[in-house]
Amino acid sequence: MVMKLCCAPGCDEVAIDGRAHCPEHAAAADARLRARRDAAKTSAVALAGAAFYRTRRWRKQSKLFLDRHPLCADCAAIGIVTAAREVDHIVPHRGDARLMWDKSNWQSLCKPCHSRKTAREVFAGCRRD
Repeated sequence: MVMKLCCAPGCDEVAIDGRAHCPEHAAAADARLRARRDAAKTSAVALAGAAFYRTRRWRKQSKLFLDRHPLCADCAAIGIVTAAREVDHIVPHRGDARLMWDKSNWQSLCKPCHSRKTAREVFAGCRRD
């Protein structure tokens, strides 16, 4: 068995057999690895969601929905008549196909209202219920 020093900066301890870190630094290294894997999974879900919006089925269904619901729901709630340009998922689907295609989870919004709602969900973690 070859003994190696821990690769953590300034550490002079012996690494765990087959690992790059000593017992003291191994937990932190494992946590960083888990965080990177979780971030990669989140990115994969986001990419899958983005691909959903480019499908022929979504483009067709969202156009039909806008034809049937031509006004922005948020603007209408405060008495303003504004043409809707986008279909929004009321409850974010986060890659869940059931929520993606549930038309009772859809609403028509103008571009400013949709951008504002999405920014709240993405950046502030808020959701309008």
